[in-house]
Amino acid sequence: MYDPERGYPAVVPCVLYDDLTAVSGWLTEVLGFREVVRAALPDGWVGHIEVERDGFIILLGRRGGPLGDTSSLTQVYVDDVAAACERATSAGGSILDEPAGRPWGVLQAVVADPQGQRWVLTRHVRDTDPADWYGRTLGPVPG
Repeated sequence: MYDPERGYPAVVPCVLYDDLTAVSGWLTEVLGFREVVRAALPDGWVGHIEVERDGFIILLGRRGGPLGDTSSLTQVYVDDVAAACERATSAGGSILDEPAGRPWGVLQAVVADPQGQRWVLTRHVRDTDPADWYGRTLGPVPG
């Protein structure tokens, strides 16, 4: 899971909302997406949903938190997250979240380009069981 070498998209738009369940329902009903991953805490709070259509993934995330009023960002898989961060800052960007391992088996950092758009630089590190991070797979996920 989350491995571009096995078919997970190398570029994934991440759109941030207050009510992920509602927007997932809308995307399913109106645009023909299907929900493939959902991460919800035991109390029902949903923090992450992935929807898929024709091999294309959109990640739905929670608005707020460390990203403030950001409404979207784009996840891009790279071979070396630290080197990509260095290139980003050398080219006038800034690091908003230093490279760190995530429970879902990736190394990630968040950078802003010179005009303020946010990019999640990601590298697949290992496969994980979604249950380990309160996720569950609802259908086949590319990669």
